[in-house]
Amino acid sequence: MAIVGWVRADPWRALLALVAACYAVVQLVAVGPGMGLGWDEVVYVSQVDPRVPATDFIAPRARGITLLVAPVVLLTASTEALRVYLSLASALALYGAFLVWLRLRPGPVAPLAALLFASLWLSLFYGGEAMPNLWVAFGAVAAAGFLLRCLRPGGAAGAGRGPLAGLALCVAAVALLRPPDSLWLVLGLAPALARPVLRWLGPALALAAGLAAGWAEWVVEAYVRFGGLAARWRDAEAANETGLHFSLYEHARALNGPLLCRPPADCGPALPPWVAWWSAIPVLVLLGLYAARRRGRPAEGLVPAVAGLSMAAPYVFLVGYAAPRFLLPAYALLALPVAHAAAGLLAKAGGGTRRVRAARVAGGAVAAVCLLAHLALQGVTLDKVVAPRLAEREADAEVARALAGLGVRGPCLVYGERAVMIAYRAGCEGHTVLSWQPQSQVPGALLDARAAGKRVVAVDRGGAVPAPFLLSWERRPLEGRWFAYLPPETPDTPDTPATPATPATPARTTPAARPA
Repeated sequence: MAIVGWVRADPWRALLALVAACYAVVQLVAVGPGMGLGWDEVVYVSQVDPRVPATDFIAPRARGITLLVAPVVLLTASTEALRVYLSLASALALYGAFLVWLRLRPGPVAPLAALLFASLWLSLFYGGEAMPNLWVAFGAVAAAGFLLRCLRPGGAAGAGRGPLAGLALCVAAVALLRPPDSLWLVLGLAPALARPVLRWLGPALALAAGLAAGWAEWVVEAYVRFGGLAARWRDAEAANETGLHFSLYEHARALNGPLLCRPPADCGPALPPWVAWWSAIPVLVLLGLYAARRRGRPAEGLVPAVAGLSMAAPYVFLVGYAAPRFLLPAYALLALPVAHAAAGLLAKAGGGTRRVRAARVAGGAVAAVCLLAHLALQGVTLDKVVAPRLAEREADAEVARALAGLGVRGPCLVYGERAVMIAYRAGCEGHTVLSWQPQSQVPGALLDARAAGKRVVAVDRGGAVPAPFLLSWERRPLEGRWFAYLPPETPDTPDTPATPATPATPARTTPAARPA
């Protein structure tokens, strides 16, 4: 009865809670807690996992996700527990971020925007992943809402210091997760401060305080580990191929499921259904801006639209490759003006003459069909993304178990294909090779590890020996088509017979450094 009373008293908040609950359930059912960790996840998680060596933490990365996962990782090695924790936490974050907007203006806009964003295959896939972009999206949505609450008549003075504190905390969280993204968020929010000084001074100070607090750790680490802020920034630019680019087409190619469009990956063409979906976004945003203005709420459409475009800009114009997760903050913010368009249409469906009502009912039917098409497209793509990655990451675990059977235990180094993920499962250090080089000399990473007394093993999937220096190493078949290569001095283990080596395959072009 209490729940029924709450629903009647605050139906929009109850609807938002229902969207968040469904978001968590769909994640756990469609993606599942059994998904192993990917490369970037291993980097973040291994920083606080006391059971494994920490993977190299390169210049572009920030510690926000590491802090988020620490409460679970410090207690258990269970990847399943981590997935459930992140899925539930992301559902709470979805609810909290759009609740800020619901408190700004009760009505259907916030729950509908939450539904649109939560139904993206990207939001569902990354909800349980230890990756920063989705959490940046939640922080950006909440920050935009808090800013508008501060700037409305009465502002922070009428609501206490809560909106100011919320604005500062959200900007700080975004900066802790991805420092450059926080700069683009603040740049996108700044035009809203064009008001009398007494109205914008408090929010401006909150934005500045949030940036300073969030950047502090990254700046301190720059001097401790990277030789200063300028040096770390240069290293980050080199790793992320920062410069003048136009990667809009690469982002269009990434819409249908590739998690990274960067050589040597082949992302294929941009598919027509996804191009149509993507092309509809600017049209719906413009309709939403018009609807918000008609209802006397222009800032509620314009602020998230400008902030969303600002957060998309660096990934389209300054980064030379694409990953669909990069645009998650933009999608989250643009969902608000799109929801204004839909809410404006539905709110007037019952008014006017019979002809006008009929036209609006037809428009509502078209909107419903478009929503169903959106959900179908997202669902098909999510299944396409999840299935192969479940298989790949389960194979990582099987290879790690097979290496344990060969006596590969810490301290150890796994070198080769998918080595970082396999090494994490095996409790070793990992050095992933994206493209084997045609060299006869043993790579320096392997020589250094052996000199330090670590057990060394190379792994690769395929029938041919991937590099000439492995021709003299002992070759052991593992699960599937995987092989392990043990250096000559490594003691033999009797459980699996060695197989003869086969000629090496030609090397591929060495790719750029792995992105953060």
